[in-house]
Amino acid sequence: MALKLGELLLKEKMVTPDQLDEALKNQMIYGIRLGSSLIEMGYIDEDVLARLLSTKLGVPCVGRKELAEVSKDLLRDFPRRLVEAHHVVPLKLEGHRLSLAMTDPTDFAALEEIGFITGYVVQPYIAPDVHISRALAKYYNISSGEFRYQQVAAQRRKNGADAVTRAATITIPTFTETGELLNVAIPAEFEGFAALQGDQPEDAYLLPDDVSRYTVDRVSLDFAAARTRDDVANVFIKYLGQEFSTAALFIVRGNAVVGWRGVSGGEKITGFADLSLLLSKPSVLRDVVESRTLSMGTLVNTPENRQILKVLQIRPETSLLVLPIIMLNKVVAVVLLSADMDALGRRLTELQKLVRKASLAFEMLIIKNKILMT
Repeated sequence: MALKLGELLLKEKMVTPDQLDEALKNQMIYGIRLGSSLIEMGYIDEDVLARLLSTKLGVPCVGRKELAEVSKDLLRDFPRRLVEAHHVVPLKLEGHRLSLAMTDPTDFAALEEIGFITGYVVQPYIAPDVHISRALAKYYNISSGEFRYQQVAAQRRKNGADAVTRAATITIPTFTETGELLNVAIPAEFEGFAALQGDQPEDAYLLPDDVSRYTVDRVSLDFAAARTRDDVANVFIKYLGQEFSTAALFIVRGNAVVGWRGVSGGEKITGFADLSLLLSKPSVLRDVVESRTLSMGTLVNTPENRQILKVLQIRPETSLLVLPIIMLNKVVAVVLLSADMDALGRRLTELQKLVRKASLAFEMLIIKNKILMT
């Protein structure tokens, strides 16, 4: 992104270095854009940010009102893939001039592509990330990390804008390549960890037919090379999917556990990402999250457990192993595997080590992100 928002805000003294640092941490953890992180943490007002960027870049800005009144015909005719690829919203069409709301009007590659594909002269308008995300959710049913995070942040603001700055943090000691000690402090509250967005293809965690068996050594190398949380999840479920008849990875999102990755018989589980179970209701997932210990055996007959079995197409008498993935003293994900009890028992130690490696891979992403920004 050509626009260096953090540098601009520091130069204008609109945020402090500490505030920017906290916003950058939240940006990585919650999978959102920096502008959304700053706004939702209460460090800067969204309209003030839009006016600043408009003045500095010489580009007109738009607010919620304009984004809420877009023509249905224009929305229907504008290519959806351009909306998704560039995080933009078409505003109006006057002759051959297309007005376009975007978070970064200096993204000339995006402007050129949109102009070439649509055949219009593009007039960019700037809008905060949060406004764009709301519009995309409303018009295209595209729910980004920004939009989901807003719901969490809105509740925080009810309790006071300083809630985030008072939140507990956890410090991870690590070292730079020069040997300098670097204490990486990240928020202890991880409910937004699940705001996962990525550009991985939906079948990225499935093994092609012509690929040889995925080994534990290869898993370790791929964990270490992972650049995103999706990379970690794909590596994890790819290995488990070849080793067990059914393998599912759930993510803890606030007060619910939702489907993230799932395979059965080497095939992607249809509808798994739509599964969402409240942690307030009895289920094996709730038990594992609350106790932070594994569960092995058949599931108790509860409505939530029946939903799990139905989506995974598992019979009630099937033995399951359910393991928590704990990151920085909090359960952030849950692994579910189906196999006979003897097989699960023999491989329990191996699986616990694999879960720990996945947890470390997630933590490494946070540390890498911090090192790159110092």
